[in-house]
Amino acid sequence: MNFVSKMICAAFMMISMVASVSAQDVKLSIDPITIAPGEEADIVLNYEGTKPWANIQFDFTLPEGLSFIQQEVLNADEEVELVYGVKGTALYSTHDLLYAFQNGQNNVLRFLIMNMKNKGIKNSGTLFSFKVKADEALAESSEIKVSTIEFSGMDNGELIIENPEDFSISVTKGTPTGISGIEANSDNAASYNLGGVKFGKIGIRIQKGKKFVQK
Repeated sequence: MNFVSKMICAAFMMISMVASVSAQDVKLSIDPITIAPGEEADIVLNYEGTKPWANIQFDFTLPEGLSFIQQEVLNADEEVELVYGVKGTALYSTHDLLYAFQNGQNNVLRFLIMNMKNKGIKNSGTLFSFKVKADEALAESSEIKVSTIEFSGMDNGELIIENPEDFSISVTKGTPTGISGIEANSDNAASYNLGGVKFGKIGIRIQKGKKFVQK
């Protein structure tokens, strides 16, 4: 089944469920992030629950200054491909992770987890992860919004569905920590011989990256 067919099938499954269960059957958590302009960060969605959820949906909306970025993974054929999301430990190999930008906006990405045989996910683990990158437009304090959340599946022959409340992930703008280089500001910088020993008066010496012969 191709990507478009899976998306259509997943959407149909989501809207066809009629029964519901309490919010206590789903526990989600994502750690807050601190990220500096030019840096990347992993967003990991943690999960705990007891129901056999087979199909799951999330919308992630990024604030100004953050963008979704692709990452390289090995597919089933051990070939490198670029993806926006990586399956987590709570999913089985038969679960698919799909994603699509919403309404032509590159800051709103919908993730869909689905299983064509309605196989439920594991009771705990991570659902998926994705990467974001910051630029100078990022505010000192902002949020990633998580909305349109839906869990559905089959429990003892009954269709079940859960819609946890929207929530947000705290984002703090950090300070870049990269060091581009160190230079000596004085012409009187210490000199060293070729053996790395501080130089005396006579011999071949190295000072500020240059070699000299002292007689």
